[in-house]
Amino acid sequence: MTAFLVSLARVGAVAAAAVLAGALAAPAVCPPGRAFRAERLAWSWAIGAGLAAALVPLAFVTGYVPGWGGFAALAAVAAALGRLARVPASPALPEATAAAEPIESDDDRWVRRALRAVAVLGVLVYALVALTEPMWSNDFVAIWGFKGKTIHGAVGVPPRLFEDPSLGFSHPEYPLGLPFLYAGVAFLTGRWDDHAMALLFPLFQVAALLALSGWLRRRGASAATALLAAAILAGFEPLYSAYLTGMADVPLSLGLLLFGTALVDALDGEPGALRRLATASALIAATKNEGLFFAAAGCALALAVGGARRWKVALAALPTALAVHALHLAWRGSLPLRDFSLAAFSPARLATALGAAARLPGAYGWAALALLATLVLLGRPAAEGDRLLALAACGFAAYLLLPAFAVRGPEWLVATALPRTTAGLAPLVAAAVGSRFRRD
Repeated sequence: MTAFLVSLARVGAVAAAAVLAGALAAPAVCPPGRAFRAERLAWSWAIGAGLAAALVPLAFVTGYVPGWGGFAALAAVAAALGRLARVPASPALPEATAAAEPIESDDDRWVRRALRAVAVLGVLVYALVALTEPMWSNDFVAIWGFKGKTIHGAVGVPPRLFEDPSLGFSHPEYPLGLPFLYAGVAFLTGRWDDHAMALLFPLFQVAALLALSGWLRRRGASAATALLAAAILAGFEPLYSAYLTGMADVPLSLGLLLFGTALVDALDGEPGALRRLATASALIAATKNEGLFFAAAGCALALAVGGARRWKVALAALPTALAVHALHLAWRGSLPLRDFSLAAFSPARLATALGAAARLPGAYGWAALALLATLVLLGRPAAEGDRLLALAACGFAAYLLLPAFAVRGPEWLVATALPRTTAGLAPLVAAAVGSRFRRD
C-alpha cells in the first residue's frame, strides 16, 4: 500500500507539473479575466497533458531520453508562447459575472451548494472506482497500455508495433497520443505503474466539468444551470466507469467538448477562439481515429453556417488535425483499418446494425433518451446549442453507420463499441442542452 501511495504521489506531481506548464501556455488561447477562469483551468490540463505526451516523440527524434529536462524545455516554450502570443482581453467579456446575477435567496445558495457537492461526489466516486485496482479493460491491456508500456520499455517506438502481424490486436493504425502520454508519465516518474496512472482519468473528468460549467456561465447560463449540468455529467457512469478507465474515450470526450465549444465561440467571433479550435483539433486527432472525422465535421459545419467567418473557422478546425495525421503517417506509414472494410457494406448489414442499436438501450435507456429529447424541446432556441447538437449528431450518425462496415459483423461492433463511443458525446450534449436554458 505504501509503494502505491508513493507511486500515486509521483503521478500526482507529474500531473501538477503538466497543469502548471499548460497554465503558462493558456494565455495564448484563453483571454484573461474571471469569465474564462474555469475554462482556463480545463485548457491548462488539456495542454499540459498534450505537452507530457509530445515530450516522448520529440525526445526520441532529437536523440534524448524523455525526462524532466526535456519537459522543462517544453514548459519554457509554452511560457514564451503564453507571454508573447497572449490573447487580449475583450470588453465584451464580463469581468464580474456574479454582478450580473439577480439577488439570490438563501434557498438559491443552498441549491448551488448542493449541486456543487453532487458534482464533487461524482468526481470522488469516479476517482475511487478508477484507483481501486490497476487499469484492466481489454482495450487498455491490448492497445493503449500495451503501446505505452512498450514505448517506455524500449525507450523508443519499435517498428514491430506497426509491422509485426502478430501484434495486429493492438491496432497499429490508432493514433499514439494516449500511449505517448502514458509513456511520458512513466519516464517522468521513473517507472511504469498502470495502477497509479489511473489518476489521470479523474483529472480528465474534472477538466470536462470545469470546461462545461465555465462555458455555460460565459454563454449566459445561470450558476444553478451550469452546476446542474456539471453534476449530471459527473455522475454519468457510462462514461466515467472502471471499464473506460485507461481507454481513449474519456480523454476524447474532453477534447470533443473543447473542440465543440471553441467551434461555437469561433463562429461568434469570441477572442482566442480560432486558436482554441486549432489546438483542440490537434488534440482530438492525436487521441482517436474519429478525432479527424470530428475535425472534418466541424470544418463542414463552419462552411455551412459560418457566414462571413466561415473560411477562417474552417481553416482553424481541420488543418491541425490533418497535420497530426500526417505526422502519424510519416512515423508509421499508411495502415488499413483493422476492423472495417468498405467491401463489407450492404443495405442489409446497415439494417442489421440499426436494429441492433435500437435494441441496445432497453427500456431504461430509451426512457433516458426520451427525457433528453424533452429537455431539448423545453429549452429556448439557442444557435450555440444547435451547433453543438449538430456536431454531436454527426458523431452519433457515424457511430451508427460504422457497424455496417465491420469485418466481424454489425451486431458485434454495436455490442462492443457503440455504448462507450456514444457515451463520449455526453459532455458535448450536456453543453448543448444547458445552453438552451440560459438566462435572457
